[in-house]
Amino acid sequence: MADRIEREIEEILRKIDDFVPDGGRGRRAQRRPARPAPQPSVQGWFGRRLAALSLTQVMWWSLFVVIVSFFTRAVPGMEWVMIGALIVFVTAFFLSRGRSARMAGGGEKRWRGQPIDLSGPGWPDRIKAWLKGRKKA
Repeated sequence: MADRIEREIEEILRKIDDFVPDGGRGRRAQRRPARPAPQPSVQGWFGRRLAALSLTQVMWWSLFVVIVSFFTRAVPGMEWVMIGALIVFVTAFFLSRGRSARMAGGGEKRWRGQPIDLSGPGWPDRIKAWLKGRKKA
């Protein structure tokens, strides 16, 4: 029994060794010369860092700049820095409020492709149902 299994395994291995698709090994042999890695640019680095910022981080940093510029008002031009930071803060605040309003009311809730209703009975209806359940008991 074991001899028969060994023979079948050897036969399968021989078939695998003989089976080479046309051009399968030729493609591996033809390697393309490696291109030099692109040099990271300052613009690419800055763009990635800027894209990773959230509106909350922008608001915190602008608030920090407002506080620092408030205490360093004696330095010429700090009033303009404070005004700019306040504009950035207010803009980020309103943008974040707009996004949360869109996310809260946008689209219906679905589960497994079916719309679901999450607006169950309110607390007055639940109290009434509880009282009716106690009267029956």
